[in-house]
Amino acid sequence: MLRFVIAAAAAPMLLTACATTPTDELAGETSADDAVDGKADAAVDGAYTYYEVYKDLRKCASPICGGYFVGRLNRSYTTCVDHVDRAACYVPALDWTESFVSQTLQPKLDDAAYADATSSGVRAIVRGRFAPQQYSQGNLGRFVVTEAWVSETDAVSDGVFVRAKTNSIQCIAAPCPTITEKALNTSRTANIAEIDWSLAGLTDREVQGFNDKLATDSGVIFAGDRYTVSQNGRTAKGRTATAAFSRLVDAPAAP
Repeated sequence: MLRFVIAAAAAPMLLTACATTPTDELAGETSADDAVDGKADAAVDGAYTYYEVYKDLRKCASPICGGYFVGRLNRSYTTCVDHVDRAACYVPALDWTESFVSQTLQPKLDDAAYADATSSGVRAIVRGRFAPQQYSQGNLGRFVVTEAWVSETDAVSDGVFVRAKTNSIQCIAAPCPTITEKALNTSRTANIAEIDWSLAGLTDREVQGFNDKLATDSGVIFAGDRYTVSQNGRTAKGRTATAAFSRLVDAPAAP
């Protein structure tokens, strides 16, 4: 499979990843992460307010059952609409009014949320916020979606969930840390030289597509673990991709 590597034109392309597994400084959670959580939802390049979403398969009457469970990625708890912290929060419905995702694409997220509920790993991701919503049973809330992402393959996600984009770093020799990764729902970032897509089950064409998206405003979301890149007597950070996620965005209208 392909890897994404940016090196200076004069640098020899010697691609050898070190077999050791270094400490992943983006893993884990701290109380400092909560200080800004939820304040940057509107930021295009932000990394907060991202959640796994999966269908509620319980067999009881709506709206008490049949909606969705939503839980923060990379975090051990989520604060629900009733201000109680739980591993995941139940909402009867998703509110798409702020998502700019058409009704044609919304079922793709629903299908991924069902797959998420019936298989291992994360398959569906939403960005957004909880909001009050009254039902006859009381305030059961809703989740206002601002972004929706679905897994590109059936690969089982493992590791830290990050959002990654290319940066402006330039080097005269490889490896060069030309990608900035932000751990979702934390304040931690790192610059890396490679993404190893080989565990994500992607075709070479799909890998190229994700590499191209690194240069866009949205960047890419994937889960994976830290490794060390060794080239030309130098080292840099890399991250494996155990699963990669595509943002649901409507294609621009034909001219």
